[in-house]
Amino acid sequence: MPKQTSALIKFLFDIALKSDFLFWAAPRLAPEAIDEALLGTAPEVVEEASADERMRITETLNHLLPFSARRLGVLNDASITPFLPRYELEGISAPTLVLSTADDGYGTYAGARYSAEHIPNARFIGYPSGGHLLVGHYEEASSAIVSFIEHYGW
Repeated sequence: MPKQTSALIKFLFDIALKSDFLFWAAPRLAPEAIDEALLGTAPEVVEEASADERMRITETLNHLLPFSARRLGVLNDASITPFLPRYELEGISAPTLVLSTADDGYGTYAGARYSAEHIPNARFIGYPSGGHLLVGHYEEASSAIVSFIEHYGW
């Protein structure tokens, strides 16, 4: 869940995690809550997105079904993520590309930037908005990823 969520969003998120039907129905009944709570993306970012981007968001949600198969993993991630120890980033020798948005509801931007600063020769691409799904930057980010992979001959 995003760092700061309303009681309603927490309630909807908890209910949706317990039922595949509710998880399926939630984006149709309360899309703004799902955008924020599950996708880490501000509702206004989604509202301003192109039709193609909104279709990608819908497809992303649909790919999460059946959510019941992911429930325990999601709860585990939420419980351990705040307590993960620092990894020795300076020892990473693999080519590294790090992407994030400043408004990612999961709060990844600072950690992404920090990681890129401490991994030797890492490249950081940051966007001011777009939420966790890089809404509005998906094509640009995808091109950067493809170029990065091609550059290293993978």
